[in-house]
Amino acid sequence: MKFSITLSVATVFVFSCTVAQEVAIDTQKEELNSSMNAFIELQQKQLASHLDSIKENIDPNLEVSPEDLGILRRLKSISKEVPLEFNSQVRSYISKYASQNYRPYMNRLLGLSQHYFSIYEAVFEEAKIPEEIKYLSLVESSLNPHLVSTSGAVGPWQFMYATAKFYDLEMNSNIDERKDAYAASYAVARYINEAHTQFNDWLLALASYNCGRGCVQRAIQRSGFTNPSFWELAPFLPKETQNYIPKYIAMTYVLSNADYYGIEAEATELQMESKLIMVDKRIALANVAEAVGVSLDQLKKYNPAFKQNIVIGSVEKPRRLLLPLTENTNDSLLYSALNDVVLPQQSGRNEEVETKLAVQGQKKYKVKNGETLVSVSRKLGVPVQDLVAWNGLSSKSKVVGRVLIVEKPVDSRLAENVKTATAKRKNTNVVYTVQRGDSLDRIANKFSGSSVSKLKADNGLKSDMIKPGMKLKINKG
Repeated sequence: MKFSITLSVATVFVFSCTVAQEVAIDTQKEELNSSMNAFIELQQKQLASHLDSIKENIDPNLEVSPEDLGILRRLKSISKEVPLEFNSQVRSYISKYASQNYRPYMNRLLGLSQHYFSIYEAVFEEAKIPEEIKYLSLVESSLNPHLVSTSGAVGPWQFMYATAKFYDLEMNSNIDERKDAYAASYAVARYINEAHTQFNDWLLALASYNCGRGCVQRAIQRSGFTNPSFWELAPFLPKETQNYIPKYIAMTYVLSNADYYGIEAEATELQMESKLIMVDKRIALANVAEAVGVSLDQLKKYNPAFKQNIVIGSVEKPRRLLLPLTENTNDSLLYSALNDVVLPQQSGRNEEVETKLAVQGQKKYKVKNGETLVSVSRKLGVPVQDLVAWNGLSSKSKVVGRVLIVEKPVDSRLAENVKTATAKRKNTNVVYTVQRGDSLDRIANKFSGSSVSKLKADNGLKSDMIKPGMKLKINKG
């Protein structure tokens, strides 16, 4: 009986504790909900006050609405270093970019941005400029590397020829680095950093990218302001530049809130993931395309800077090549495509380069007076031992006037010999000239078997600091 009474008392006690806990939890939930509602209400009042202030003191054309409160709140949530301010101009472009008429265009931009933004973000992080500046490229070119403006600006970042030259972008019959997302982004980062140093304002730095730093400086002088903001200086800038920053802010806002506006990434010609490699030889793009299982046209979409169907790289000036990652990649063919040199044709005019490696046939060369096996080897980039083996020669054979096989077709033994050939290439020392934008980490990534610690040890470096023009010894083994 006593046990039964004790058990009943214990049950009542546990039940009472449970009820008390549930009451306490419900009370906490109510207090939390009340606090959250109070916070949201306070935030709404602050946003409304901010909009009223903009309308009263800055932009009387701004029409304050519940939707504007939402836009301002979302703008504030994505703002980082570059101030994303709100006014009637920005509102107008937001309405435009978020409209149904613009939906296909914005879907494509979002799809393309998945390829380009990973490149921009890596470069901007290295250059220490705000990541959100990447959206400026959409305003500039709609991410079309082949876009040429009426004034002659080219590429995703729309560089004029003279400006591109000033920022060390290479343009010749083989390449236009204004179309190279990496090279052009490094140049943009340099320009924006210099402009920010000059004006101490990110929006003015971006405005100068549109009209020039001299234009912004003259506008400041005409305005009489000492340290104006973009919005204060806007009336003294060209009309195009007055609209340039509102477009940038609106584009940044809408694509950062793509889900809210129902914008979906369109499948594009650049939807495959890709891998960046450095090419230090003269190679044929057609063979690379065949090796990775894509068309030549598709490969060139990933590498729009190359004007010809070849990549002309060297140890001193390696070229970037983006390889689409596919399940059809043939590693043996890819090794061959990246390591067999495309030979220049000799003609009475300027040197022409073959656009296709002879995978199915041999290439031959007639040895001229004064040439030797060694000089032919150096000239054509073919090992002496290969010339000897392919042509049944000895080291004492006379070769002047002879027609030599200087390239053999790829055969079934290539796959078996890849590891052997790779091993022979190891422990090879090369001299690399430091380029603008280089770091020890980037240089190490260009050469297989290299690392930052090895670079520092091999070159007697006590720190990671390097300068353009420095010569670094690199052990590729």
